[in-house]
Amino acid sequence: MSDTAYYVCPRCGKPVWNIEAKHIGGKTYYYAVHREVLPNGRVKFIYHYIGPDRYTYVSKLHTDLGLELKSPIREVVEGRPRIIDYLEDIAKAIEDKMARTELSAYTATQLADRLEELTTKLRQYAQQRAVEESMAKAGGDRQ
Repeated sequence: MSDTAYYVCPRCGKPVWNIEAKHIGGKTYYYAVHREVLPNGRVKFIYHYIGPDRYTYVSKLHTDLGLELKSPIREVVEGRPRIIDYLEDIAKAIEDKMARTELSAYTATQLADRLEELTTKLRQYAQQRAVEESMAKAGGDRQ
């Protein structure tokens, strides 16, 4: 990886200079590496742990919801937000419970009400952000 920042550290939000993988006991653990040049010219490296390749044990506690906890490394490297994967997993779990008639009418109504509320807020947010992003891009084009 070059000095050009492409990845963003999920721990601190700063640009990532490199990603290091350490293999221990058959598992892989990832670290975001930040490179800082000190006033005296020396280079200092800062390491932020960003997770294993997968969360095996904790994910077992969420199988009833159809969830597998995701490592931030995928989000950092691939740029795909984990929240999208989680939402897709939850939607599938809800659909599976509906297909097996394991969801009560009360729970289904609560889920539907919450999802409608969230959808309305998301659409409003998306419209507002689209305007802000458009204005920022227009301002950047003038320079």
